Amino acid sequence: MRIFLYLLFIFLPLQTTAQTKLATAGISGEQDLLGLLDSYIDKREMYSEQKEKKIDQLKLKLRTVEDIPQRLALLNSIYREYYTYHYDSAMVYVNRGLALSESENNAYYTTLNKINRAVVLSTGGFYSQSEELLDDIKKRGVPKQLKQYYYYTRTWLYNYWEAFSKKSEFMDYYHKKKFENLKLTVEATSSKDVALHAYLSGEIAFLTNPMSKAVLQFYTKALQNSRVDSRVHASAAYCIARYYRELGDTQRYEKYIIEAAISDITCPLKENLALQEFSTYLYEKDQKYADRAARYIYCSMEDARFYNNRLRMLEISSILPIIATANQEALAHKERIVRGVLAIVSFLSLMLLAMAIFGYKQNKWLASSRREVKTQNRQLKELNERLIATNHRRETYMRLFMDISAVYIRKLMEYRKLVSRKIKANQTADLLKTINSYKLAEEEATAFYTRFDRAFTELYPSFVDELNSLLLPEGRIAQPSPNALTTEARIYALMRLGVRESQEIATLLFYSTQTIYNYRSAMRTRAVNRETFDEDINRLCRVG
Repeated sequence: MRIFLYLLFIFLPLQTTAQTKLATAGISGEQDLLGLLDSYIDKREMYSEQKEKKIDQLKLKLRTVEDIPQRLALLNSIYREYYTYHYDSAMVYVNRGLALSESENNAYYTTLNKINRAVVLSTGGFYSQSEELLDDIKKRGVPKQLKQYYYYTRTWLYNYWEAFSKKSEFMDYYHKKKFENLKLTVEATSSKDVALHAYLSGEIAFLTNPMSKAVLQFYTKALQNSRVDSRVHASAAYCIARYYRELGDTQRYEKYIIEAAISDITCPLKENLALQEFSTYLYEKDQKYADRAARYIYCSMEDARFYNNRLRMLEISSILPIIATANQEALAHKERIVRGVLAIVSFLSLMLLAMAIFGYKQNKWLASSRREVKTQNRQLKELNERLIATNHRRETYMRLFMDISAVYIRKLMEYRKLVSRKIKANQTADLLKTINSYKLAEEEATAFYTRFDRAFTELYPSFVDELNSLLLPEGRIAQPSPNALTTEARIYALMRLGVRESQEIATLLFYSTQTIYNYRSAMRTRAVNRETFDEDINRLCRVG
């Protein structure tokens, strides 16, 4: 399932019949292939800048064009540039195109943009919404020139749904739906579009018999008849690599997976899989590739974060710490080797100068490697920041609970000792007087207010300001001090914590239920929106 996701390209490109030489043509040695891939990775930013420049030119043209058909075509072109490059931007422009086509009653572009929207919804995991939209399109009729795109979109939808339903009773159902729509896609694809037709035929052959010779023949034909900077080329190269890996031919696997990664970079595609898979392959192959594997997986993470692909980020996050650790272990191993060499040098006086120079060069290389590891670890640290913030909030809640609990446990023990002492001394009248003392109750309330105010304001420092934003200017609350709350603020602080009933609030704050009701009624009269005031309290101080 995971492999097939990589192969799907949503808006089928224009016919590409010109043969293009493979990027890896004539290169067979492993080190030469890795060097070639590294040279393209070094140029990733250049290819991205070219992509951004092309998009900016389309946007500039869009601002100057008033003709509706031209605007619809430009909006669709911008969407096509974004759909494998940046998820959120793709959604923005497909929505703009749909709104314009519907307002102009343009049936063709309305259908096209609805299919585009179904593509984006599927990518975002909204499968039932995407299916509902595609079913609605089918009821209204799909134009002949959009049938190929329509059926491949359905194929993509059911493929994602099949992956989501893995190991469930619905998996076979979605697999069947995917296969049916893929066959309809091939039927709707012109044989004149050699590369695309061959690629889709290869997909049919793969789903029928993954290791048949026909599978390799179709994919090879697609690769030979597509441009290096096209999605068809990247997908065909990836499929050929997968085929050879299943055969156990690692040499050809490496050649074609690198071809796919290079094609992804030159497109450029941010929704990709080849480089991510290759980094895992290198890590599992030999520890000596740990440095390269770490570099490749970090590039994949950057692409996934830029595209906003949560699935890819989750997949990479599971392997990233392992590769980073292996990279550090490899560096530590190299350091131990250097130390051994330097130890030997101390006993070989005749070679002291030569070995000293060697040691200097090795240490310089290690320093550069440590800086690279430090940079990689800093990036990994960013991935853990949300978890750290969540843990800090949990600790704050626990500290509030433990502080108040500890105080009242201590008070309970003091009362128990007092009662025991008074009863033993037959001072029950004095005990009753002490327990009913108003001063004692007032001290208890004051102590509770102080602890509660301090803990709550530490937990929600912006609470009073946000509460005042719900009140009319003349009815806003003035905070006595940074760590103190007024009675009104304290009541709504408890409501923010989930204590909703006036009777419960009255018990906690040592007031009568009527008093709490009066305070809440008075505050509601000062609210900007009285009808939703209590509900608005629940939305205060929300963490993203």
